[in-house]
Amino acid sequence: MRAAFAALVVAAACSNPSTASHASPSPTSAADYGPPPPGVALVYVRDASHPSWLIGFDWSGRPRATLKLARGFDPQSSVRQAPDGSAFAYAPSGKGGFEQFLDRLGNTIPNQDPTSRYQDQMWADDSRQLCALGGGVEWDIGLRAPAMPPTSLHPVALNSTNLTSGIIAITLAACSPATDRAVLQYSYFGRPAELWVVRISDGKILEHAAYAAGQVANIVASPDASLVAVNSAASTGQVAPAAASTRILRTSDMSVVASLDPSYGVVAFNSDDSLALAYTTPWASGVATHLALVDVRSGSVAWHYAGGKELGGLFVQPGGRDFAVMLESLSDQGPGASVDLRLVHADGTSTAVPGAFVHP
Repeated sequence: MRAAFAALVVAAACSNPSTASHASPSPTSAADYGPPPPGVALVYVRDASHPSWLIGFDWSGRPRATLKLARGFDPQSSVRQAPDGSAFAYAPSGKGGFEQFLDRLGNTIPNQDPTSRYQDQMWADDSRQLCALGGGVEWDIGLRAPAMPPTSLHPVALNSTNLTSGIIAITLAACSPATDRAVLQYSYFGRPAELWVVRISDGKILEHAAYAAGQVANIVASPDASLVAVNSAASTGQVAPAAASTRILRTSDMSVVASLDPSYGVVAFNSDDSLALAYTTPWASGVATHLALVDVRSGSVAWHYAGGKELGGLFVQPGGRDFAVMLESLSDQGPGASVDLRLVHADGTSTAVPGAFVHP
């Protein structure tokens, strides 16, 4: 399951500090903000002093909720929220996938359908459902409510030499019930990259593209599955035969919307497909990540970060135009890492959320 998904202040490291602001009020490690307000989209990070507590912030940076997860919660585990924070998927440390789903109050949802039978899952852009991809020999796709079996699964006729190589590295890149589309990608070092645009309601493949080994680093899709970024392998520091540009394509006909410098790698699109968040230096463990907020149509950069921290994760504002990024120290990474939380706004300003937080 991917998702797109989640702090000391980084104003001094931000390359345009004149546009940086700070959220108010400042949270404290002892604060309890109560249950989440219904219908308010929240971004969750862990409380540094209470690893089993999740603190939810609204998109102005105001603390609005505290979820106290059950005793026995593994501090090294991974918790991935639905886009609006109304549900969660939980994976214990050392496990390869998500084993439990939690509701908006952090309680375990009863009568859970086993997740191990799916090749991959991801939250849909409606925050209420997930796409479930089953496969290995025969492939299928469907929508499921958290913890419940899919209402139906539809065969997907994937035909690729990659899928007979013994390396089954196919994942979901986007899932949108509203557009009835999902994007699948195959990405594995040394193998050709591929993408498929699939109609969720019947499994029909609408578009397919393949790229020679070494050209493409990975493929990233917009929340509504309308755009894909085909990131040049040069964005990871690779030289020839890397693709000459990072390209943004429409999934309706695979036409080119924009061509970016090959050193740019898109990590996410905002909810209206107008902006892309990209790394401009290789996104690698133990290396500072420089970031840019790029206008998809014009290619202009509205905001950039050139500080000394690594991108540790991100959130996309549901129904809005902003992003939230987690930045972590080069010496403190992975589950349980301390993170700075910064809201990056579509107008090129940013808001640093004060407080001590941990990667969820």
